[in-house]
Parts: sequence; structure tokens; C-alpha cells
Amino acid sequence: MRYRPFGASGKAVSAVSLLLRDAPNMGAPGAWRSLIISAMENGVNSFEATAGSDVLAIGLGEALSVVERRLIFLAWRLRGNPAGAITARDIADNVRAALQRTRAGYLDLLMMDETAAETMTPDAHSYLADLRNGGVCLQIGVAGEGPVIDRCISSDVFDVLATSFNLVSDWQTRRRIRDASAANMTLIGADPFPTGLHATPAARGETERPMRRGLLGGGRRPEPLANVGAYGFLHDTPGWSYEELCLAFALTEPAFASIQLEAGRADMIERMAAVTDRDLPTGVAAQIEMARFGQIAAQRRA
Repeated sequence: MRYRPFGASGKAVSAVSLLLRDAPNMGAPGAWRSLIISAMENGVNSFEATAGSDVLAIGLGEALSVVERRLIFLAWRLRGNPAGAITARDIADNVRAALQRTRAGYLDLLMMDETAAETMTPDAHSYLADLRNGGVCLQIGVAGEGPVIDRCISSDVFDVLATSFNLVSDWQTRRRIRDASAANMTLIGADPFPTGLHATPAARGETERPMRRGLLGGGRRPEPLANVGAYGFLHDTPGWSYEELCLAFALTEPAFASIQLEAGRADMIERMAAVTDRDLPTGVAAQIEMARFGQIAAQRRA
């Protein structure tokens, strides 16, 4: 595992980090404890848990008890509700529950998803600053790629941005990354696997991308991706899997402190952790760029 500085926090985080959220096969605290300890054994020291699951929080707390707290970077993500606003009380209740169940003492990072960031009341904005100043949540971040994210980048409330990035990311994504870097935000890369390219062309067909799924499953159907056949090399590069090549590419983006994955199996975590010590094979970076520009050209002709 390799480590990178996490902005001005003074901590070094693993180049690969884990996003933890409800999964069908993780219904007991012990399952989460085992998974997180396996990740630690592979050098992962950065974890982001999603609010709403007591089982996850308790399992995370049990895993944290076996290491020194200062060695772990812990983030907690709040999810918004489109039907209602996020108030200071909502944030306080969520943070209190997180600290009680994980026994972490403090949060290195409190993350808001797009909906939460968009629906925060004025008192919630003020309360976030109080949490940071009081040392309860050392940094405040936002996750997403919608229009609200551009407003968050220009706000002094947020220190961190988690946004999707992979080898088919468009110019808007790349522009957002540059803007956040210019605003001195620390960046986390998410969703490094463009699942429309996961299957080979023969198995997938050339017209439609399948349901977008994380390594834990679930998701939505993305838009069709043009010129997918140009990415065939992702499936026939000797010694590399599709996921390994996609992760290795994401790791080449210097703006990111960490690339965040969802992984529900210890063997997958071990494989992905090992990628941080490997360089992209000779010529693959050029193939990726040629395929990406071919895709852009095809979209413009359409």
C-alpha cells in the first residue's frame, strides 16, 4: 500500500480507501468487523461509513478498537432527503450517534451527499463550522457531481470533495477537479470502474451499457456509451484485470488523496490494495487516451 497526505489534515491516508454502506451480505457487526480488519491488514487506513446502519457502525467500532485511533482516518457520510431539509439538529443527532456507536472519539471528516448539501438550512451551515472549530469533526466535505457541487466548491464551508473519476470521465468532471484543487480542497476519487466497459464487446453488445453496480451491488442504469469497442484492451492486457487497470489509471491522477472503493470481499480488497504498488503497463495510458478521444469524436458526430 502507498500513502498520500490528506490535504492540511496532517494525516497520511492509504491510496485506496473504503466506502462502507449497507449490503445484503453484511447483516451482522461481526461481518463488518472482519471486512474492515482485513482491509487494515492490507494497509487500508481510510474508511467512510454511511449513516443509517447501526450494524455497520457497531462493527466499525469493534474494528477500530484493535488499533490506535490516530492511525485511522474515519469519515462519516450524511444522506439528505429530497422531501425535507437538513437542520443543525439533524446533523447533531447523526454525529452523536456515530460517535456513540463507533466509540471513535472524533471524526476526521464529516461528509454530506449532494442532497444533504443542497437542503441544508442556514443554521446547519453554521453548525458545521462549530463542529470543525470544536474538534468534533476535523474537516467537512461534500460528495457528488451535480450542479450543487459547483456551489459547494466556491463555499468556505467545505474542505473536501469526493467525486467520481474514471478513464471515461468527461470534461465537466475534469474541470470540477481543477476547480476544487484551485480552491484548496482535498479530493477523493470515487467510482473508478466504468461498468459499461466491464464485459467484453461480444458478451455485452455494442449499443447499451448494463446496470451500473458497485462491488457490493445495486445501482442504476447509465446512458449508453459510444465507441466501447475501443476499450477492448482492458480485457486482454496480460497480468491485469479490468478492475486493476481502471484503478491503476485513477491512481495516476495526482489531485486525489485517495481512490475510494466499495468492496464486500477481503480478496477483492487485497487485489485492489496491491495495485497501488504497480505501474500501468507500457502503452496502456496511450491506449486509454486514444480510446477516450475516439469516444468524444463519436459523440460529436452523433
